[in-house]
Amino acid sequence: MPHGFDSYRVFISAPGDLESDRSAAYEAVSRANESVAMPAKILLVSIGLRDNGQIESCRSAVSDNVRWSTFFVQIFEDDWGPRDLFRKLFLLAMECCEDPSMPMRNLVICLKEAARETNPEILAFRKELEEQQGARLFRYRRPEELREQLEGVCGEWAQSLIALGRPALGAS
Repeated sequence: MPHGFDSYRVFISAPGDLESDRSAAYEAVSRANESVAMPAKILLVSIGLRDNGQIESCRSAVSDNVRWSTFFVQIFEDDWGPRDLFRKLFLLAMECCEDPSMPMRNLVICLKEAARETNPEILAFRKELEEQQGARLFRYRRPEELREQLEGVCGEWAQSLIALGRPALGAS
């Protein structure tokens, strides 16, 4: 049934024990839809994995969903997840963002604070994320902070789509 909205996918990726953080990201997209996007007949559609096992069992489908997305949100704290597969997903999103023929427009890294962390491997992982070119990095302590930051980002995304005045590549 036609609904009259142009929809844009927002892939939300979060490995490990960051379920409340992932939920906060979904809530941020919903709030931006309500306040900015939907009045302009735009819909940001949140997609992502329900659990870490899907990244191993459905790799092809997960990668395709990243390729079809307009925006990508990566939430991390201390590692790349099982078998570093979230790293591969993140790098795929970076490639898509750099390719003008793909619908990916923007990538955001949300890095949960770990002030007491001393493990050299985790510190190196965090440093690698902080040095990424082509991605916005936000730090946060609690899921509520993440939600607030992402709500602003999603609102910016919606405003940029409104300013275009036409469906973007990959929009439905």
